[in-house]
Amino acid sequence: MIAIGAALAGDCRGIATKHAELSMRVVGTLSPFRWTADRLDRRRARFVVFDRILGAGMVLMGVVALTGGGYLLLSEVS
Repeated sequence: MIAIGAALAGDCRGIATKHAELSMRVVGTLSPFRWTADRLDRRRARFVVFDRILGAGMVLMGVVALTGGGYLLLSEVS
């Protein structure tokens, strides 16, 4: 979770941008009207921002999971 989240949040090597491109290709346009290039660029930028926010959340969840797991392992009385 931490590695994937860091790659999305930091956009290492354009991971978030590539993910947005693939998502837009798979999902396609939902509107019956044609999209202009400017609208597509804005939509792509929103996708990248969403991916980065999602990545930051994944990093936080990974840190919490590792901390909680470490605490549980160390607090166990044998």
